[in-house]
Amino acid sequence: MTDQKKKPAKDSKARKGTGTKNPGPSLVFYALIVFVFAFILYGNTLHHSYALDDAIVSKGNEFVQKGFGGIPDIFSHGFLSGFNHMNDQSYRPVPLLTMAVETGIWGENPGTHHFFNVLYYALACVLILLLLRKMLPAFPPLIPLLVVLLFTAHPIHTEAVANFKSRDEVLNFLFLAGMLYALFRYLESGKMVWYILAPSAFFLALLTKEQAVTFLVLIPLVLYYFTETSRKKILVSLIPFMAMALLYIFIRWSVLDVMTFKGKMTIDNNALASTLSHSARLATAILILGRYLLLLFFPHPLSYDYSYNQIPIVSFSNIWVIITLLVFLAWGVYAVYRIRTKDVHGFSFFFFVITMSVVSNIFILIGSTLGERFLLTPSFVFCISILFITGKILRTDLHSVTLQKKIPFLAVIGLILLLYSVKTIARNADWKDNLTLFEADVVSAPNSMRTHSALGYEYFSLFKSAQDPAEKQSYYEKAASEFERSIEICPENNYALYNYGVMQYNSGKLNEAVALYLKAVKVDSNDCNSWNDLSVITFQQAQYDSSLFYFSKLLRCRPDDPKVLEALGVIHARKQEYGKAVEFYKKALSLDPSRELTYNNLIQVLTIQGDTAGVRFYTEQKKRNLR
Repeated sequence: MTDQKKKPAKDSKARKGTGTKNPGPSLVFYALIVFVFAFILYGNTLHHSYALDDAIVSKGNEFVQKGFGGIPDIFSHGFLSGFNHMNDQSYRPVPLLTMAVETGIWGENPGTHHFFNVLYYALACVLILLLLRKMLPAFPPLIPLLVVLLFTAHPIHTEAVANFKSRDEVLNFLFLAGMLYALFRYLESGKMVWYILAPSAFFLALLTKEQAVTFLVLIPLVLYYFTETSRKKILVSLIPFMAMALLYIFIRWSVLDVMTFKGKMTIDNNALASTLSHSARLATAILILGRYLLLLFFPHPLSYDYSYNQIPIVSFSNIWVIITLLVFLAWGVYAVYRIRTKDVHGFSFFFFVITMSVVSNIFILIGSTLGERFLLTPSFVFCISILFITGKILRTDLHSVTLQKKIPFLAVIGLILLLYSVKTIARNADWKDNLTLFEADVVSAPNSMRTHSALGYEYFSLFKSAQDPAEKQSYYEKAASEFERSIEICPENNYALYNYGVMQYNSGKLNEAVALYLKAVKVDSNDCNSWNDLSVITFQQAQYDSSLFYFSKLLRCRPDDPKVLEALGVIHARKQEYGKAVEFYKKALSLDPSRELTYNNLIQVLTIQGDTAGVRFYTEQKKRNLR
C-alpha cells in the first residue's frame, strides 16, 4: 500500500494505493450530492411512458408480466424468450428479474421501471465515487467528486438511463463498480467478506450482460495501475473470477438452444451487413470507433439509431478513417510508452479499448451499427482523463484543489458540467414516448432508414385512430412522407415497404398496396404478412388465380395454419375444383377440429359432389367437436 504522505505524483499519472480505511464524513456528504444530482438530471424521465424497445422487457414480456411467478422462466430461458419465444443469443436474467419484481409488487407501470433505472444509475455513480477515492487516494475528495459529477451528467448516458430496456448497461456498470470497490477493500483490509463480494459482483455482471467478460482483463489492469499489488498476487486474485466466468458459460450453454444469434444479420440490425467487402467493413468499423470517441468529447447530436445509411460504408482511403487510425495509434503508442509510469491517460486507452472491443463490430458484427448506450462504461475513464487534461492545460495542481482555490480550473469544470447537465435534461425529454423520440431523431439522424420508417409507423398509428377527417389526412401525408423517405434511403427496407402497404390498404388504395407488398416479398420471400395481404386483396377482387398463388406462398410460411388451408379450399371451391377443395378442408380440420366454418364449407362441397356418406360423417364430426 502506498503511503499518502509521500510526495504526490504528477497530475498526469495515476496514483498508486488503496486509500484510507475511513473515507471521512466529507465523502459521505459528497456521495449524497452525487445521488441527488443523478435524480435531478433524470427526474424528468420518471413520468415517461414506454419508448423504443422498452416493451420487450416489460409489458411485452410474458415472463416479466407474471411477476414473481415468472422468475423461474426468466432464469431458464434466453433474454428475449419471454418476448419472441426464441431461446438464443443472450442470457441476461438479472435485468428481467428486477423488472419482474417491480411488476410483482407495483404492477406493470413504466414510471416504476424508470424510477428504478435512475436509482440503479445513482447507486452506480455513488459506487464510482467510493472507488475513485480508493484509486486516487493522493488527491483530495473533491477530485473524485468532480470526476463523478462529470460522469453523472454526461449526455451520452441518456439512452442507457432514460430507456429502461438498457437497464442491462446500467446494472452491468453498477456491478463493475461494486466488483472493483470490493477488490480494493479486500486489498486494504484483507477481510474475506470483500474477497467473496468481488467475484459475486462479477458473476451478477455476467448474468446482466455478456460483455462483462471483459472485466477479467480490467481487473489486472486496474490493480496494476492503482495499487502496489505484485503481479503474482494479481494473477492469483483472478482465479475466483475465472471460475465464475466458467460457471456462467456452463449455465448459458445449458439454457440456450443456440449460443449466438439464429437469424441472418441484415442491414436492419447493422449497416455493416450491407457490404460483403471485409476491408470496407473493417474500415467502417474503425470510422464508427472514431465516432464513439467524438461523442465522448462532443455529445451532439444524439440519436437512438445510427442504422443504414446514417454512417455510410467507407474504405481505408477515407480521410476520417485515416484520422481515426492515427489518433488511436498515437494514443496507443503513448499508453505503451508510459506503461511503467502508470500514466492515467495510458490507463484510459487500455480501458476504452478493452470495454469497447466486444461492441466495436471489428471482431464480430453485433445487432447495432452504433449504440450510445455502449459508451456508459468507457465514459468512466474519459471523465477521469478530461479532468486531468483540464488541470494540465490550466497548470493546476490537482493535489491542492479546493472549493476556495484554483478558481479557473473549477470554473472550466463547472462550465462543462453545466453544458452536460443542460444537454442531458433536454435529451431526456426526447425519450418521453415513441412519437417524441422519433420526431426528434429524424432530425439528428436524417439519413437513417430506421428513424424515418419508425416515425412513419407512429404517424400511421395516429392515422388509424384519428376521427377528424382533416386530422386523419394530415397523419396520412406525414406517414407517407416518412415511409417514402425511408424507402428512398434503402429501397430494400422491408419494414417500411410492408407498413406503407398496410396504410395504403387501409386507405382503400389497393393497387398501391399490392405494388408495395410485391416489393416487400421481393426483398424477403418469407415475409408472411405481405403474402397474407396479397392473398386477401386478390381474393376480395375475385382474382382467384393470383390469390391461389399468393396463398400457396403463404402456406410455405405457415404450413400448419388451418386458416390458410381453409382459404385455399375456398378458392378451389370457387374455381369448381372440388376435389382439391375437399383435400384442403380436411387438412385444416385435422389441425383444428373445432372450426365450424370449415365443416360448413366441407359439407357444402361434399353435397355438391353428391357424397352423402361424407356429408353424414362430417355432420356427425361437427356435432361431436363443437359441443
